Amino acid sequence: MTEIVVAGLSFHTAPLAVRERAAVAESEARNLLRYLVGHSGLLEAAVVSTCNRTEFYLVSPSAELTGEVVPRLVRYLDPEAVRHIFRVASGLDSMVLGEAQILGQVKAAHRLAREAGTLDARLDFVMRRAVSVAKRVRTETGIGRSTGSVTELALEHARDALGGLEGRGILLVGAGKMSAAAARQLAAHGARLTITSRTGESAEALAREVDGEAAHDGIVAAVGEDIDLVICSTSSSRPVLTAADVARVQRSRGGRPLCIVDIAVPRDVEPAAAEVPGVSLVDLDVLGRRVESNLERRRSELPGAERIVELELARTIAVVGERDAAGPTIAALGRQAEALRRREVERTAAKLGWSDDETRRHLDALTRSLVRKLLHAPITHIKENVDDPGVALALREAFALDDPAPGRRDL
Repeated sequence: MTEIVVAGLSFHTAPLAVRERAAVAESEARNLLRYLVGHSGLLEAAVVSTCNRTEFYLVSPSAELTGEVVPRLVRYLDPEAVRHIFRVASGLDSMVLGEAQILGQVKAAHRLAREAGTLDARLDFVMRRAVSVAKRVRTETGIGRSTGSVTELALEHARDALGGLEGRGILLVGAGKMSAAAARQLAAHGARLTITSRTGESAEALAREVDGEAAHDGIVAAVGEDIDLVICSTSSSRPVLTAADVARVQRSRGGRPLCIVDIAVPRDVEPAAAEVPGVSLVDLDVLGRRVESNLERRRSELPGAERIVELELARTIAVVGERDAAGPTIAALGRQAEALRRREVERTAAKLGWSDDETRRHLDALTRSLVRKLLHAPITHIKENVDDPGVALALREAFALDDPAPGRRDL
């Protein structure tokens, strides 16, 4: 019997020094997933690797996973694995409770695994459901209101450290998504921005967007006397600022105070840079300790969010656990079509004043015939592929058979 399995580590279980060694770059992810599916006996695989977690979402012939890395990680099995995936996508397992960025990262992981060819029916269905669950949590609860992303946490620290951002000189190292998000917010607060990146073109593009400057002579040269804060967020596998670099910077600046915020995983700045006089170095673990004071309001929304997760978990497990996915899918499709047909018949009859039995019989006959003809092709397709659960699961997703009906969320 196959199992859906989550295996990984996160800020709950591992410090930053461990997480950065486990990070999986997007450029490496496809080959790693293909190796896991092709050589480790796994049937399906996806990986979510962010600054706060590296987790593999897997389908295994059994709970006894093979391979060199996976058995060493914290694991969840059906149904706990599905629950965990739903909670992660919904921001309920994030360092910043309710943060929205993780949903985009789960979507990206799903897309990458599909492109790598390492998804089949079950995991593809579960990850799609996770996205739907996350959207429902954000729509129906306030857990995502007034939340801070990692970028916002970094800026909050910067405001506190500098006594405000207006007029402050800030160097952004990296021009990716997190740097771009930081740049836009910093510009809105009146900061003076300098941007440097491995590819000068991306730095120039971002600098134009936020009315800043692009630096082309390297990071060390860019940290002049007019820079108060450095925010590092690159995808480099090794530090882009060593302790020696920071010491050289401080000598050229006469030891003037410098705040460095490193939100990269792996870290962009050597931890020893914190020992350089005049330097305040903050990484993700330090930022994480700031979160507790801001959580009470969002925690009050957590029970409602968890109820949604549990309700959707029960629906999803019921579908994924069906040995014969075709029969229940055909039945669900029929129920949905009949409910829609009846609703439209009632609405039309009331609007046009058709109350006599003869007219209603004709209207019923017409709509039943239309529904039957419209459903003929998908039902035939399911029956012809009864041994492939992927067909039934794909149709369940296409027709939203597992989504609650509007106005009937409690069913």
